[in-house]
Amino acid sequence: MKSRVYLIVLLLLLPLQASLFGPLLLGGIAPDLGLAVLYCIGLLAGPVEAALAGVFIGLIQDVGSANLIGFSGLTRGVVGLFAGVLGKRVLDIQSPSNIVILFVFCLAESLLSALFLEITYGSVPLMGLFFGRMVPRAITTALVGYVFLRLMADKNVLAWLLRRGLQKEL
Repeated sequence: MKSRVYLIVLLLLLPLQASLFGPLLLGGIAPDLGLAVLYCIGLLAGPVEAALAGVFIGLIQDVGSANLIGFSGLTRGVVGLFAGVLGKRVLDIQSPSNIVILFVFCLAESLLSALFLEITYGSVPLMGLFFGRMVPRAITTALVGYVFLRLMADKNVLAWLLRRGLQKEL
C-alpha cells in the first residue's frame, strides 16, 4: 500500500477509536480498532509492511493512552508480522475463519500484556481479567475486524489496494 494510506490510517486511528467506539461501550469494553486495522493490513500488505505498521500503530496508541511507551508497538509489530505471514501463505482475505484468527491474536496480545504486568508489578488478577475483559474485548475486536474486511470486500477497496500493490511490484 502507499505511504499516504498509512499516514491517513495513523492520523485517523485514535479519533475514530474514540468517536466511534467510545459511546458504544458494552460493559466498559470497546473493540480495538487498531488491532482490527492492523490485521487487515497484514492480510493485504505482507509481513514486513504489517510489522512496521504494527509498531507505528502501537506507538501512536501508547502515546494517546499514556501507556507504557513501546510495549504496544512491540506486541502490535509481532501481531502484524504473523498476520502478514498468514495473509501471504495461508488465509483467504474473505474467509469467515478470520474471525477466529483475529480473536486469537487479540487474546494473545492481551495475555502477553497481562503477563508482562504480572512480572513487572505483581498481583494481577489474571483469571478475572481473562474472563471479564480479555475474552469480551477479543470477541468484539474480531467481529469489528471481520465487518471491516467484509465492507472493504463489498466496496471493492480490496481490489483497489491489491491492484496498487501489484502495480508497484511490476
